[in-house]
Amino acid sequence: MVTARTPPIFTSPQDAAVAFYRAFEARDIDALMATWADDEDVVCVHPGGVRHVGYDAVRAGFEHLFSSGGQLHFRLEQIVTIETVGLAMQSAIEQLQAGDDGAHGVAIATNVLMRTPSGWRLVCHHASPAPAVAEMPLTGPLH
Repeated sequence: MVTARTPPIFTSPQDAAVAFYRAFEARDIDALMATWADDEDVVCVHPGGVRHVGYDAVRAGFEHLFSSGGQLHFRLEQIVTIETVGLAMQSAIEQLQAGDDGAHGVAIATNVLMRTPSGWRLVCHHASPAPAVAEMPLTGPLH
């Protein structure tokens, strides 16, 4: 188990993102929060939920989510990543399954990660319910 005294060092944004989703699936709040920057400006929005700002608020949001008792499994698709020296953005379609035989859902997620002195950490996770039907891209001039 990861503790506050022995935080992992994620050497890439991808390592931090993978650790985030593994901890989320395992419902391991300490491991999940070890993927976040310990900062009052971090932000998290769960699908259909309120905006949590600050490390303690983000933790409380995940604790509330985990208290529901259901386990989620994630499969990320259509991953788009932009990375600079100190900041990375990952956008993906989250295919979600509740439990082993549970309901399926789809969310669109954006993760923003920042390089810190202790490795890459999440500073923003924003997930929204995906529309039931993909919207057609706009073509031509906007009206």
